[in-house]
Amino acid sequence: MATIPEFFQAKNIFVTGGSGFIGKVLLEKILRSCPDVGNIYILLRSKRGKDLKERLTDLTNLPLFDVLRQKYPESFKKIVPVSGDCMELGLGLSPSDRQMLEENVSIVFHSAASVRFDDTLKYATLINARGTREVMLIARKMKHLEVLVHISTVYCICDRKVVEEVIYPPHADWRDIINIVENTDEHMLDVLTPKILGNLPNTYVFTKSLAEHVVKDLGENLPIVIIRPSIVISSLNDPFPGWIENFNGPVGLLIASGKGIVRVVFGSPNAVLDYMPVDVAVKLICIAAWEKARSGNLNPAVYNASSGKLKQITLNLLLDIGLEVIAENPLGNMLWKPSVYITDNRIIYFWMMTLLHLIPAILVDSLLKFAGKKPLLLRIQKRIFLASMALFHFASNSWHLKNDMMLWLRDQVLAADKEFQLKGVEYADEKEVFASATKGALVYLLKEPEDRTQARRLHTRFWWLDTILRVVIIISLLWIVYYREVQEHVLASICTFVKSIIHGD
Repeated sequence: MATIPEFFQAKNIFVTGGSGFIGKVLLEKILRSCPDVGNIYILLRSKRGKDLKERLTDLTNLPLFDVLRQKYPESFKKIVPVSGDCMELGLGLSPSDRQMLEENVSIVFHSAASVRFDDTLKYATLINARGTREVMLIARKMKHLEVLVHISTVYCICDRKVVEEVIYPPHADWRDIINIVENTDEHMLDVLTPKILGNLPNTYVFTKSLAEHVVKDLGENLPIVIIRPSIVISSLNDPFPGWIENFNGPVGLLIASGKGIVRVVFGSPNAVLDYMPVDVAVKLICIAAWEKARSGNLNPAVYNASSGKLKQITLNLLLDIGLEVIAENPLGNMLWKPSVYITDNRIIYFWMMTLLHLIPAILVDSLLKFAGKKPLLLRIQKRIFLASMALFHFASNSWHLKNDMMLWLRDQVLAADKEFQLKGVEYADEKEVFASATKGALVYLLKEPEDRTQARRLHTRFWWLDTILRVVIIISLLWIVYYREVQEHVLASICTFVKSIIHGD
C-alpha cells in the first residue's frame, strides 16, 4: 500500500487559495513532507501593483517556509503561479493555462474563499459559490483527476446544534442564488439579503453552505472530499509551533485583551469554542486526499476537522488561560492592565463598551492629536465593535460537532507516514497551545522584540495603576455611602429638633 508521500510522487496539483492561511501551510507541508511531488500550480492574481512573480516571492519569503528552505531549497521551483481569479468566469484563466491544467493535474485543493462576515451577498456568492462552480467545471474536464478536496467550514450548518459529517439539505438552490446576484441591482440585493439568509447569521456561512452543494452536484461520479474545519488557529507543531498570519479568532482576542484594548467581550462565558490548529487541519486535508484516491469510492466524503468532544474550551476558560499566559509574557505598548469582562447582555455590553472602550479611545486619540500624531484608537475600537456584533452568534452559542469520520481517517494513516501522524494531538496542553500562539503573534504579526524586559516593566506599572484606581474608586463609593448616611442622620436630627420646638417639647 502506497504511503502518502508515495501517493503524491510525480503528481501535479492545482491549488486555489494558496495565498491564504490554510493554503500557505498546505503548500509548505506538501513540498516538505512529499519532496517528490510534481508541479504545484497555484492560482494567483496581480495585487497592489505586484505581478505573479513578485507575489509568489513575497509568499515564499515568509518565515513559514524557512524549514523547507533549509531542507529542500530546490523545491520552490515546483511552485508554478497561474494567472487567475476566483471572482471571474472560468477563473479568469487563459485558454492555454486552462488546457495545461486539464491535461496535467491529478489533485485539486480548492481553498479559495472570502472569510469576511460582512461581505455583501453579491461578493460572497461570486467568490464562494460561483468560484467553486468554476473550479468544478474545470475539474470535470481534467483527464487524470484522482481527487478534489474542497475546504468548507463546519459553521456553514450553524442553524443546527448537532453537526454530523454529512451533506445537509440546501439552504437555497445555488443556481438560483448565483443567477440572482448576477442580475440584481446591489441596492436591491442588500434589501433582500436578510430574507435570503434565513436562519444563517451572515453571507459567509450562507455562501459556504451553497458551495458544498455546488461540489456535490457538479462532483457526481468524481472523487470528491469536503473538509470542514472549525476555528483555525496557529500551528501546533508543524513546521514549528505558533505560526500565524492574521488576528482572526481566539488569538486576535487574546492579543487585543493583552494590549488592554479589549476590556469587555460580547458573548456567553460558557460558550464552547471548537478550535483546530492549522497544521492539524492541513494534515487531515492531505490524509483525506490520499484515502479518497486509494479507496476508489465516488461517494462524496465529508470530514468535520473539529475537536468535537476530544477537547472543549469555553470562552471564559480561554480568556483565563490567555490572561495567565500574557501575565507571564506581557505584550509591549499596552494601554492598560489586561483584564476582561464577558457578558451576553446587550445593554450591559453597550454601557461597558462605552465606559471601557469608547471614552478611553477618545481621550487617547485627543492626546495623540494634541501631540501632532495620527489618532488611531477610535478607529480600532470601531472595528472591534463591528467584529463583536458579527461574532456574537458564535461567541454566545455552542455546537456538538461530530468528528467520528475524522477520527476514523486519522487511524488509517500508515505507521510509515510519521510526517502525517495525528494520534494524541488532543492531549496537547491548552496553556502551551495558546502560549505558543501568543508568542507567534508577537513575532510574526506584531514584530515585537524577543526581550520582554520593557514589556514586563510596563505591565507592572499598569498593574499598580489599575490597583490604585480600583482602591480610589472603592474608597470614593464608600465615602459617598458614608457621607449620605451622615447627611441623612444630621437631617433627621434637625427635623427632630424642629418638631420638638414646634410642639413645645
